[in-house]
Amino acid sequence: MRVSTVIFVSLLLAVAVFAGGCMESERIPEGPESVSEIVVGALLPLTGDYAGGGEASRAALDVAAGDINDYFASIGSNHRVRIIIEDTKADPAIALEKLQALEKQGARIVIGPGTSAELEVIRMYADEHGILIISTMSTAPSLAIAGDNIYRFVPPDTYQADVMAYYLKEQGITAVIPVWRGDVWGDELERLTTAAFARGGGKVFDGARYTPDQGEYDTIAADLDLQAARAIAEHGRERVAVYMVSLDEADRIMDAASTTQNLPGIRWYGCDGSALLDVLVMGRPARFAEQTGFTCPALWRQENVASNTATVKKIREILWRHPDGYSLVTYDTLWIIAMARADAGAADTAMLKTTLERTAGESGGPIFGPMRLNNAGDLSSAHYTFWMVGADGNTYRWVPIVQYGIPSAGATPELEWVGI
Repeated sequence: MRVSTVIFVSLLLAVAVFAGGCMESERIPEGPESVSEIVVGALLPLTGDYAGGGEASRAALDVAAGDINDYFASIGSNHRVRIIIEDTKADPAIALEKLQALEKQGARIVIGPGTSAELEVIRMYADEHGILIISTMSTAPSLAIAGDNIYRFVPPDTYQADVMAYYLKEQGITAVIPVWRGDVWGDELERLTTAAFARGGGKVFDGARYTPDQGEYDTIAADLDLQAARAIAEHGRERVAVYMVSLDEADRIMDAASTTQNLPGIRWYGCDGSALLDVLVMGRPARFAEQTGFTCPALWRQENVASNTATVKKIREILWRHPDGYSLVTYDTLWIIAMARADAGAADTAMLKTTLERTAGESGGPIFGPMRLNNAGDLSSAHYTFWMVGADGNTYRWVPIVQYGIPSAGATPELEWVGI
């Protein structure tokens, strides 16, 4: 058993003893009335943009709730977790409406939402109404604000930008043509990554900013193709790459690019929003991705995932595909919330925040272990595994190829693991 799991189990037992001792006098005979519910809300994009990420997190929550309730039963606790999930469609306005709906149903702690654009809209309401938001997918650095009610158990995109720029340089790329989603997340990640790449001596072309679902992908591909021709003339085909910041629309961009003259002949790289997407290992987009060596970083620590195969398998059986790193963080997050609530009880927001931070830092969750947070409540270290679309006979699949760790903000990425 790995060290973080041993620590996690030991601390769980300590929490159980403490919570059990405090609650013993309050227990009543077995029956429905004896259950003390821990209500947790979840704002997930189950339809629309980023539905794949929302579905993965919903599957992780389903498995986590079952595992947590089994654990509570095994120690004789009357606590049980109940999840209330609302579909935001990745729409900021809908996310605010759904947060208000969750509040009316008694959810004081909410996991989500799926995008930074949504989090930007709901943040003030959560602060004003004493609701704790724990995002497992939002990474825009501008939302790292100390003292608010927002926690992000994932690192801000400054980490991803640094590791991506480092990897591009390691791959011999000297010129990139960015194409990115026009929202707070896409704008910030593109700017951070290209700035880091330029600081290392790379050339950044203008690229193309797009609005999702506006039917402009053919126009974007034509523009990128012209820029690719100029970049190839200046730098040589092997040193030019497209860098794409996208969500589920990545397949439409690739489909449009596949009919151009220059784009199929250079390498393509993506971001965490494109990693492990099913739509990129099917049909023409898959052939294009394999042809261009499409590679993306995903928040992921290979050794932790490998040592929790039973949990990952249960999520896969619901999802029918491999869960992404953010959904595994979501699994851990529900554990952290449940243990913190069992410890703190019906405490006020300030006490609940203190207990939540302590639980995250001391035990964390079963998969990734303790989570060290910075003063803005974001994860303060990161591990990214790069995945490539590869051919497997007549089919395509995502293949892990290399992993880097970043121990702190601004640190040089450290090679940790190389895939086969």
